Amino acid sequence: MEKSLDTSMVRTLNELSVEILYEENIPESLKYSKWALKLADSLDYDKGKAYAQKNIGLAKYYQGEYIEVMDYWTQSLQTFEEIKDTLGIANMVNNLGAVYYSQGSNTRAIEYYLRSLRISEKIKDTLRIATALINIAGVYSDTPKDYDIALQYYNQLNPYLGPLNDPQVRTYYLMGIGEVYFKKQNFSEALKYYQEVLPLAQNVSDQTESLLQLGKLEFQIGDTEKAIKFLEQAKLGAEENNQQLQIVQAFTELGKVYENNNSSKALKMYKEAETLAKQMGVKFELKDIYKGLSKAYANQGEYSSAFIYQGLLLATKDSLFNIETDDKIRGLQFDFDLQKKEDEIGMLEQEAEISELQAKRQKYVIYGTIISLILVFVMAVGAYSRYKYVKKTNRIIAEEKDRSEKLLLNILPEETAQELKQNGKVAAKRFESVTILFSDFKGFTSYAQNLSPEILVKSVDYYFSRFDEIMDKYDLEKIKTVGDAYMCAGGLPFPTTDHPFKMVEAAFEMVAVMEEIKRHPKEDIVPFDVRIGINTGPVVAGVVGLNKFAYDIWGDAVNVASRMESLSEPGRINISENTYQRIKDVYECESRGKVMVKNKGEMEMYYVSKRKIIRHAKSKEEVNA
Repeated sequence: MEKSLDTSMVRTLNELSVEILYEENIPESLKYSKWALKLADSLDYDKGKAYAQKNIGLAKYYQGEYIEVMDYWTQSLQTFEEIKDTLGIANMVNNLGAVYYSQGSNTRAIEYYLRSLRISEKIKDTLRIATALINIAGVYSDTPKDYDIALQYYNQLNPYLGPLNDPQVRTYYLMGIGEVYFKKQNFSEALKYYQEVLPLAQNVSDQTESLLQLGKLEFQIGDTEKAIKFLEQAKLGAEENNQQLQIVQAFTELGKVYENNNSSKALKMYKEAETLAKQMGVKFELKDIYKGLSKAYANQGEYSSAFIYQGLLLATKDSLFNIETDDKIRGLQFDFDLQKKEDEIGMLEQEAEISELQAKRQKYVIYGTIISLILVFVMAVGAYSRYKYVKKTNRIIAEEKDRSEKLLLNILPEETAQELKQNGKVAAKRFESVTILFSDFKGFTSYAQNLSPEILVKSVDYYFSRFDEIMDKYDLEKIKTVGDAYMCAGGLPFPTTDHPFKMVEAAFEMVAVMEEIKRHPKEDIVPFDVRIGINTGPVVAGVVGLNKFAYDIWGDAVNVASRMESLSEPGRINISENTYQRIKDVYECESRGKVMVKNKGEMEMYYVSKRKIIRHAKSKEEVNA
């Protein structure tokens, strides 16, 4: 009876911590959840312990202490797994995915969201299935080349919407699809989904958001009157419910609508937006406002004012760039700190296993010695047998060691592999100048749907093997392949100065491989067009994983290289301004001007055409010739 009362107290403390957290009293919430954890530990009450760990992580999430969030939520997940609480497991893996997504680790977020989906499907929890599908689709909708994948996941929700009959889930579904079509600039299709959202929206935030989107869509379609009507309704609703950010957005969008036909009214809208945005300190909105004010003043012939706001626009863009860079650095540090903690745990487990094996071996040696002293003849026979066994074992160990060495060098650079063997882990390193290349095949998804798996895999293996040979030729480092994407880098693990030239030469040869197959087809090898993007800049490099090591690099320079590839054309080599400044004296480049890049704004890009002088970079064969 007494233990039952104590477990009830644990549940009560957990409930109190959540209620207090909703009132934004984080220190008090932490006090109750830590009290619950301590009491649950003393009672061996695992379910109460799991929820206490979850609630502590939730409070840390509100404080922005994401490493501690991951620590407590990982512990909570392990506790739920120990007691086989499937619902708790599904909830925690979904939460862990959300943390990774908030930190920009989209790949890890997808990994956890998919796990949540599998568990939810297993227990037939319709609401959690729908939530997982919406989360997965939301991650894919961040990347232009994955818009169609996002739509596929949203469409998987259809069988669940009817049985759920949940207006909130249907609202998220409709707004998600509408957003993807808006990003794809299919405005008429986006309009259909946002129109359906409006009568369904259960809270003021969703209502205001749908009205804003409808106003923006109508403006894009060209119906100015409807655009103004929806935006005015959004502004009125936001003002009534004190939604400050939505008020700023409504004024800004109204300014855009009035910009070309009523510059004085546009100025008024932008000015209202500017005043409120400054009070809130929302720089992303200020960027659009300053751009609109500059244009509106120019339309009225007030060029001095237009010039002032153009300067403010540039300053805000620089500020936003720094914010995004800081966020990415924090994201890298977040992944690195997590991996470091996982590596430490893995090494402790390995040491414990080795000690146990050594103890067992020692025991067997003692038994063998005793038996040998009693039976001399058996000892002689046994010694001979043992000699043969040891010789055979040593040969097997030597062969396995050699095989492991070769396998490790296939996965990691030689310097990194040596560090891993010596220290059991690899310290992350910063390289100030590295050239990164991304490539992928045009139309690969459609080929994958129509070709047999054998031919598809054989084709990809052929091209990637040829690419590997090129990387080895120019002493470049292959980082990884994901599907049809190939990523490599130059200038690491040993810093060099000629990596931009080597990478461009390698890119030319990669394009030549693709063209060779078109001119001289091979049996069962599908001819593809390849897009290539290159960027140069600083990165952080290190080893991730416990059971399957992987050498990887992170940094804004990597993201820019990926954008160069996605914005390239088939058969072309698209490079950033950073790379262009390093190679422009050696290669002829075709300027593309400023191209809009997601989360970056406009960036200068160039296509590399041909070499105009004898190149600086030499392959290993040329150096040794």
